[in-house]
Parts: sequence; C-alpha cells; structure tokens
Amino acid sequence: MNSIQDFIPLHLCFDGVGREVEVLDVIQLDEHIYRIEENPVFTEKVAYGDVIRVKTNNDVSIYMETIEKSKFTRHNWLLSKEVIYSLELKILKNKIRDWEGKSQQVFGGIFIVNLPTNTKVDINDEVQRVIKMVQK
Repeated sequence: MNSIQDFIPLHLCFDGVGREVEVLDVIQLDEHIYRIEENPVFTEKVAYGDVIRVKTNNDVSIYMETIEKSKFTRHNWLLSKEVIYSLELKILKNKIRDWEGKSQQVFGGIFIVNLPTNTKVDINDEVQRVIKMVQK
C-alpha cells in the first residue's frame, strides 16, 4: 500500500475549460497519467482507482480520458450523525480495510465505500446492520 507521501494534490477539471475544479489525491504514474486515490465528489466520470490522462492548462489538469477503469465498485450512503460517529461504523471501516477496500467520509454524512469488484461482501447489508445497531 502506498504511503501518504506518495499522494499529490491534482487540480482536476472536468468541464474542459478549467472553471469547475476539484482537488483530488492522485499518484503520478507517467507524464500526464495519474491514478485517482480518492473519490471525486462532484463528478461520476472517474472513481477511486481509475487511471486517467490529463492535459495541463494554467496549473489546472483537464481530464481527457480514462485509460484504465478501477477494479473497485463504489457504494454511497447518506448517514445520520449518530451513525457516522458510532463505534459500529468505525469497526466496519476497519473491516473494509481488511477486505482490501477503501472508505471515505465527505461533507459530514456522505459515506463512500470502494470494494474490489470481485468481493463476496454484501456491503449494503453491512451498512444496514450498522444503522440498525445504532438505532437500537
């Protein structure tokens, strides 16, 4: 697994002109080629694990194409504050890491999980179990 030092912030634009920019952690693989190391929030054109080609324009990288799709499947939930801060969700996050996946929390209550495409884990059942445990 890569250390945090390997990541670089990339100002990535998907509108083609540089007006709408999202800063994402990436690993540079080659000139203008990057692997995305977190989920973008404002687009579904790319996802965690995708390898993309960009062109640079005034310190902004313009998305050109996806060279290789991620080997992960993305799942999203909007969770209550009680669930987000629960011990049960922390335990699930550790399990996700053990399953070689990645979890991410954005804007307080949006919980994003990426699991290997071939996983046998039913992550929706796991999240629903956490919600039920917290609501007891």
